[in-house]
Amino acid sequence: MTAKQQYTPLQDSHNPQEQKYIPLQDSHNSQEQKYIPLQDSHNSQKQRYLPFQGLLNTRELGGYPVSINGKQKQVKWGLIYRSGGPEYMSAADKALLEGRNIKTVVDFRSAEERSVVFNLSSLVKKVELPIEAGNLMGSILDTGKWLYNPSTEGAEAEMLQLYSILPVEGIPRYRELFSLLSQPNNTPLLFHCAAGKDRTGMASALILHALGASRETIMEDFLASTEYLRPYWKQYIDTRSCMLPYMTVKEEYLLTAFSVLENYGGIDNYLAKELMADINILQNQYIENIL
Repeated sequence: MTAKQQYTPLQDSHNPQEQKYIPLQDSHNSQEQKYIPLQDSHNSQKQRYLPFQGLLNTRELGGYPVSINGKQKQVKWGLIYRSGGPEYMSAADKALLEGRNIKTVVDFRSAEERSVVFNLSSLVKKVELPIEAGNLMGSILDTGKWLYNPSTEGAEAEMLQLYSILPVEGIPRYRELFSLLSQPNNTPLLFHCAAGKDRTGMASALILHALGASRETIMEDFLASTEYLRPYWKQYIDTRSCMLPYMTVKEEYLLTAFSVLENYGGIDNYLAKELMADINILQNQYIENIL
């Protein structure tokens, strides 16, 4: 670690004595990005955020605390991963990812977004589950909004609309994701979209809820994308600050999606009846005692 590196602590909501760290861009070197990975509060040797060079917003769900029948447990490490797209994945990233023995990669990107795919072993199952509603940046570029410099309020309204659509249009795709997760031979599994924050963030929230995570934990995981992605979007935000709502996540986004789920009788009913998720199978497969 060089002397000029800077870090801002983000206190762990589950262990106030432990601090998690988020990335900050060096004020003297705008091209250099630095990260300290989020560590599991119960095992300091475990890292949730994975230090890839170009694979955006990559982390795993292992180590998150859950409550099963009143007992405190945790998500198993090394089985479920989330990330952004592979457009800038380096050779070192590929080696690091292959070292995780990924067996299945689920891609939520639309066909027009899929110019680059994960170049992994032929033994890795690649599953395309496009959720067209999430291709927001493609829509922005196609309509010229990038040039028109829309208002921040307008951008936030569009994001809220996106999150009101994702739980509905995403049903068949998220159903297939849960089907894949229910089969042990598909894990370790990585799911991703373009930036790994909206379609992927929604999927992660649903998975964590199914595994027994608290709303606080789910929101913590969701909001982390803003910090992990900020350095990559900074070059645009400096000149188009109104684009910030498109490039980050806010608590209101996920809360909007959750409110839509009330139309299905709540998130538990949505998982069981719309996504056909078997909670018992998932918890037996992905939950362990706190180590």
